[in-house]
Amino acid sequence: MNETLTQDDEGKRVVGPDGEVLGTIDKVDQGVAHVEPDAGDYETVKRYLNWEDSAADDYTFQETAVEEVTDDEVVLRGDDER
Repeated sequence: MNETLTQDDEGKRVVGPDGEVLGTIDKVDQGVAHVEPDAGDYETVKRYLNWEDSAADDYTFQETAVEEVTDDEVVLRGDDER
């Protein structure tokens, strides 16, 4: 399932498929979500977004990485589902 990300999703929690909180959506721009990592846990965010070798300071994901959007969170797909 591909969910559409909009500005209405800004401020929602981003969680991994196991429910681990990764951060909060800071901004949505043309279907790309910019994430503020939870409590500076950059390594966890990198792992879920498959950026373990990246030194990026801007954490983003596209709609294709989303499993579900609820009223208060965006759930990312598991590794085997991307």
